[in-house]
Amino acid sequence: MLKQLSIRDFTIISKCDISFGPGFTAITGETGAGKSILLKAIRLINGEKATASMVRAQAEKASIEAIFDIKDLAETKKILEQLEIDADDELIIRREITETGKSRARVNGNVINLSDLQIIGESLVQMHGQSEQVLLRDVRTHGRMLDDFCANASLLDEYASLFSKWNQKRNEIEALKERARNLAAQKDFLKFQFEELSKAHLKAGEEEELEALTTLASRGETERRYLSEMGRILESENGLFDQLRSFQAKIKQLAIKVPSYDDQLIQFQETLDPLESFLKDFASNSPASDVSPAELDRANAKLASIQKLKRKYKTDVNGLIELIATRQEELESLENLDADLQELERQTSKSQEQLEIIAQKLSQKRITGAAKLDTAVEAILHELGMPGARFKTSILSTSLSSTGVDKVEFLLAPNTGEGEKSLQKAVSGGELSRVLLAFKSVMAELDTTPLLIFDEVDAGISGEIGNKIGIALQNLGKHHQVLTITHLHQVASRAEGQLAVKKEEVEERTYTTISVLDYQKRLLELSRMLGDERSSTVQEHAKKLLEANNES
Repeated sequence: MLKQLSIRDFTIISKCDISFGPGFTAITGETGAGKSILLKAIRLINGEKATASMVRAQAEKASIEAIFDIKDLAETKKILEQLEIDADDELIIRREITETGKSRARVNGNVINLSDLQIIGESLVQMHGQSEQVLLRDVRTHGRMLDDFCANASLLDEYASLFSKWNQKRNEIEALKERARNLAAQKDFLKFQFEELSKAHLKAGEEEELEALTTLASRGETERRYLSEMGRILESENGLFDQLRSFQAKIKQLAIKVPSYDDQLIQFQETLDPLESFLKDFASNSPASDVSPAELDRANAKLASIQKLKRKYKTDVNGLIELIATRQEELESLENLDADLQELERQTSKSQEQLEIIAQKLSQKRITGAAKLDTAVEAILHELGMPGARFKTSILSTSLSSTGVDKVEFLLAPNTGEGEKSLQKAVSGGELSRVLLAFKSVMAELDTTPLLIFDEVDAGISGEIGNKIGIALQNLGKHHQVLTITHLHQVASRAEGQLAVKKEEVEERTYTTISVLDYQKRLLELSRMLGDERSSTVQEHAKKLLEANNES
């Protein structure tokens, strides 16, 4: 619960320290005194955005500090643990706002961002003003409120987990169908590429081997051509061998006829013998490499095919080989998609069956709970001055959604003889305030939020109805700490404690003060609300009200 609130230089509050007790506390004061400033300060503690206009004129900054007792608040402690903030049984939240509008929030001394502060604040305080009452007009909140009443949290968690998995499978089915459509449209293209590449019978390193083979074959062809040409020079008719032998015969004949050539004949014969031996050996040479023309043609054809594929697919041989595997996988995937789709649809159908079972459990709990909720809310509305009101929870079946198969909407017939209509249209602001109070009264023991704040829940109400609202807030205070801004003495007199908000001018400056009232000051404040704080008769009436309501 909220133990203390300290405010410094906030709008027209210069300095204020307020201690709060348990149960129901009324906040009273003249219209325009600044009661809403107190609620605005608490909203800032809950993480609402700050503005420069919130800083009191001529002050450098405004500060608001709230101290909460969280001894029994397991949820709040869990949030703090997740945020790595140390806390025992006391929580201190502080907001500071500079004159430029910048603000800083601290929780137990730790700087914290507003989104995290809002999460903490939601576990500590519920604010119920005009904006919060408007939420009742939002049909989307009705299902959550009914589920809270039915204590459906664990069943909803189970359902939400299964719904998420079911939805994921449905998305996978759609993705698989889309992939099947895309692949089917490309099937002929994929098949053509696969067959074209497969027919090439590509192997890693093959291109290099073929290039080495063609290089070797080219060298061998050159060698063969030269050897052939030189062979013809040696052995053809009137070739080198014939010429040498003819020369030998001529020099012999010359030496016989002219003996002086004997020495030259001998010298020539000595030269001719090794030359003939060399030429015979040379003539027997053959190319070192023996690549057949057919083999060379095949190698060149294969290289040409590889080069063509490389240009076409803009990749190397290894890339072409990988592409074959990719196309094969895509074609096989296309063949297996139907089987995969059937299996996924089977799993999804099974998940849907489980989901529908839990959805039906939720529906049954909602239907059963709605009957109890309608009776309870309607009974309190009758007490709150709407004796002819009929409240009904409408539950219509819908398709599977994130919360089940139910569309929940609260309906109200404010007066006898009227048909039930949506809260969106049929209910006035005052009636909506009472519906909200009725809900909070019914949910009092189930709602774990320790502090409930109502901003003029009794607006537009007077007399006995105001007394009934006071009783409802008094009963609500048995389960929560309740703060209520009120202008009705019937409501204020039911409170366990009372705060008075006053505005005054001192030396041409306006100040709002907030005081915790003791018994005597409460009598005076109630007398003011009754019409005359100076009248002893009115004061006596206020005393009787206070004593009677404290005894009840």
